[in-house]
Amino acid sequence: MVNDLLVWLVAAVKAEETLAALQGRVYPDAAPEGAKNPCLIYQFVGDDAEALLDAGAATRGTLAFQVRIYASSRAQANGLREAFRVRFQGMEPISIGGGWKIEGSAWADLADSYEAATRDYGALGVVEFHLAR
Repeated sequence: MVNDLLVWLVAAVKAEETLAALQGRVYPDAAPEGAKNPCLIYQFVGDDAEALLDAGAATRGTLAFQVRIYASSRAQANGLREAFRVRFQGMEPISIGGGWKIEGSAWADLADSYEAATRDYGALGVVEFHLAR
């Protein structure tokens, strides 16, 4: 479930016109040394999979990802976070591969940061995807 969603999410972010300023700079966990801004970092932060009484694969679940966008200005970081939110919040059902379908999504936990050492402005949010087979 997680891998199918990650493959879809990274491809969707890279293809989204409103996020073109990222120029494909989408990374798991941390940006590589020397990465340019703006860039998007994502981390898996939790799941709420269907409880199963017998052995077998989950058929429903909610997966949450923290997304942090780094940019050279507060305006650009917040603008890209808003573009991400508009694209991925409240999604209509869509098949994402591996037999999974996103049934809906939600957005929460906004925060801003500034890293003085690198002069990077961060704009954080958490997106939840509700999935079913």
